[in-house]
Amino acid sequence: MNRILFVDDDALVLDGLRVLLRAQRNEWEMVFANGGREALAELEKGRFDVVVSDMRMPEINGIALLTRVKELYPMTARIVLSGHAEREAVMGVLPVSHQFLSKPCEKDVLKTVIERALGLKALLADEDLRSVIGQLDRLPAFPRTYMALERATAEADVTLSELARIVNEDPAIAVKILQLVNSSYFGLPQRHATLHDAVMYLGSDLLKSLALTAEVFGANAIPTIPGFSRDALQDHSILAARIAGRLFSEGRQASEAFTATLVHDIGKIVLALGMPERFAEVIRSGIESGRPMPIVEQEVLGVSHAEVGGYLLGLWGLPLAIVEAVTHHHHPERVQPTSTLVAVHVANALSHIPDGASSDPSAGDRMNVAWIEGSAFGEELPRWRILAESLESA
Repeated sequence: MNRILFVDDDALVLDGLRVLLRAQRNEWEMVFANGGREALAELEKGRFDVVVSDMRMPEINGIALLTRVKELYPMTARIVLSGHAEREAVMGVLPVSHQFLSKPCEKDVLKTVIERALGLKALLADEDLRSVIGQLDRLPAFPRTYMALERATAEADVTLSELARIVNEDPAIAVKILQLVNSSYFGLPQRHATLHDAVMYLGSDLLKSLALTAEVFGANAIPTIPGFSRDALQDHSILAARIAGRLFSEGRQASEAFTATLVHDIGKIVLALGMPERFAEVIRSGIESGRPMPIVEQEVLGVSHAEVGGYLLGLWGLPLAIVEAVTHHHHPERVQPTSTLVAVHVANALSHIPDGASSDPSAGDRMNVAWIEGSAFGEELPRWRILAESLESA
């Protein structure tokens, strides 16, 4: 049975959670700790799958508690449930929490967030990988993107559109921004899966703070890995996102496709940052054998970068449409086709080779033409190929 630890210094809040989640007693083993010190004592008794903590508590506050959880129990999902939601507090808790929920929190929202965190274990069975991902609170911004943001924010009259354009070119920053805007800090009625919406809701001040605050976007150094280039990965992600954003004419559909495709290979950054030696082995084996990279990843790691990226995005609370599209972008036939999944799969393939039929067996990005033709989007494929050719030559 999954174990959930709820932490608050207010006994009435804990009693309220007991009543609120009474129906889950047959599915979850729930422990309620009065304050951070009692929570640490409970953690020493046994491992928990999820910790849900208040932020403002005496002696050991939520940030200090979740920092300890992150260090000692990295596989544990860390969720903040707090009524203390000033901007500075949110910025401070982002590095140690996976998701942020505001009090009062509806039962269905809290239950869904916990269930999603628990369900991710099925996506990534390897405990070492889950530990690596659990310790990540940030992903390294690409140097040229960071420098562009630094130059832009130095200008007093920088516009939100200009900052958004820069953000649209960096998967790592995009993911963190989506994580924040999909938290309940803003009290938005629904999850938002597009960077356009995220930038509009955050505003220029908070966007600049997010992008340039070391606590959120540290300059984590990825070791040099032969055959792996962050610049090449960024170029591919941007081109693929541009293609995806043009596949559909409807604004919302196109924006979600762009966003999902921009972050579709985020798992490669996670692997390069979290386990560089094993990732180097994957790349070396793929180059030497000429086999598709996802196949080599499965053999060496037991999972591909697509599942790793999906796990991280799911843990950070991004919308299911993006999580699913990233997770299955190499094997879309495993789930029901959606416009976002189709866009990521098609754009990823077309951004490597205009006709999607790569002559390089190590690319691993061949298009599943039969699956697309069997979907509602099959008739669009010839037009999409022409579009990709025009964007790639631009």
